[in-house]
Amino acid sequence: MANETQDNQVPAGEVGGTPLTAYGTITIGRIGYAVGLLWQPLQNPEDPTPEIKEAIESDSDADLYCLRSTSTPQYGIGKKAMGHKAGEPSAAAAVASALSEYTSVAAVFPVKEGWWLIAIRNDLILSEDDILFLTEQEAQDAFYALMALPDWDLKIAPEEWMIDKAKQMSLEDVVKKSGAKVRLQELGAARKTQILSLIALFFIVLVIVIIWMAVSLWQNVMQEEKIEAMPIPEVIRPVEPVPEKPKPWEKVPDTRIFMYKCWNNAYQLNALTIPGWQIGGITCTPEGLTTSWTKSWQPGGRIAWLKAALNEYKMSRVNVQLNQDGASASGQLMFTGIPMVASVPTLTDRQLWEELTDINQAANLNLSFSRQTVLDPPTNPDGTKPVNQQEYVYYQISVSSPYTPFEWQTFFEKFPGFQLTTINFNPGLDAQDKWKYEGRIYAK
Repeated sequence: MANETQDNQVPAGEVGGTPLTAYGTITIGRIGYAVGLLWQPLQNPEDPTPEIKEAIESDSDADLYCLRSTSTPQYGIGKKAMGHKAGEPSAAAAVASALSEYTSVAAVFPVKEGWWLIAIRNDLILSEDDILFLTEQEAQDAFYALMALPDWDLKIAPEEWMIDKAKQMSLEDVVKKSGAKVRLQELGAARKTQILSLIALFFIVLVIVIIWMAVSLWQNVMQEEKIEAMPIPEVIRPVEPVPEKPKPWEKVPDTRIFMYKCWNNAYQLNALTIPGWQIGGITCTPEGLTTSWTKSWQPGGRIAWLKAALNEYKMSRVNVQLNQDGASASGQLMFTGIPMVASVPTLTDRQLWEELTDINQAANLNLSFSRQTVLDPPTNPDGTKPVNQQEYVYYQISVSSPYTPFEWQTFFEKFPGFQLTTINFNPGLDAQDKWKYEGRIYAK
């Protein structure tokens, strides 16, 4: 994909050992716009500061950020070392706002500074696909890689590239249609605003409390002589009911965000070209991703080459461990920012069985399913049942397919009460079995 950094790709931070101080900005009209931001989904829109602070502190060069307040909020991380400035608007956010009627957009625009590529998928600016290239060839190669993905609602590219169903558009005309600009800012500015808001709120509450105490005291003084002594009644405290334990489907990982993180990272890892190493299967759970590599050259396949390739392609967060025999290695990448949501089931046990059976017969899918039950909380070791133990019925499903997670999203959303537990991607298998999905659907 466009994340495969070449010698002429700008966002890497250096070219020939010289820091890039002017390649994080492009000129649209007469206004400078920031490009090359690192975009991430926002888990807590109500209080984004801790999440953004953690992301900035994990990268010593990161010092600026901006927020996209959409149906799927995102934040972008910028760097002054790349030429980004506080107050500078984001080009990617402006294009996403102007083209908001399209769900998925792949676009490349010639600009004064080179060629700028932007990819939007399901209203999310793809991580590290806000890229400025110095040469047309590099931009063209990256755009062709994006075309391997299906279901683009809009493709924008120069006419001479002869991309099927692509339109040529002026970047300046597109940006003019965007709304309010999303601008970079320093984390300290957000903290100051938050502190001032808290101080103002404190003084407002303090004034209200003082007024309430003065009114109460005045009323007590005026009515003191009229109050007759009365016996203090016995306070009968109501029996508090035992709080109901949350049902298992009330907190499940957001399926759409989980699929996006798995697909994005699995695609990048599979696209890596590492001398002397061959990637194996990739397994995703809501906690993270695991994979492995085996040596394909004898002799050859140094572990240093593997780590160098991950750093070059901005996959340094993958924790690599060399196995004892030295001929294989394993990798682990932890996922963050997957929110927990409720997915309340609406179909009964029988309705679920009939629906799954009908789909299997009609579509001829490689779909297997079985009825399962779970006790929550589980039975005690001595065999006794805990208080408020409930039995929940669900159907465990497993399906192998050539289709990516984005193409299965509609199927998964068909079933309220669905929890996606595992995604397996094995590029070495036949197309029919490259992707495998496992999950459970709870009955009403």
